[in-house]
Amino acid sequence: MMVRLPMVAVIAPDGHRSYWVAAVEPENATEAVARVVGDGQNIRLLQHRLRMKSDALRPGEVRRLGL
Repeated sequence: MMVRLPMVAVIAPDGHRSYWVAAVEPENATEAVARVVGDGQNIRLLQHRLRMKSDALRPGEVRRLGL
């Protein structure tokens, strides 16, 4: 089965961008990513959702995407 997980963009103070996916409800995605990347980052929820197999991430897991 496939699920659509929220994607989050993180912009570091030096301007470097990274993209993350979180196996949480969309309204909790930025908070979940912030716990992983730490303070001082600009974090925003993207409108896009990443379609993945439901067992690709454990509930609550956050993973950086290699884009």
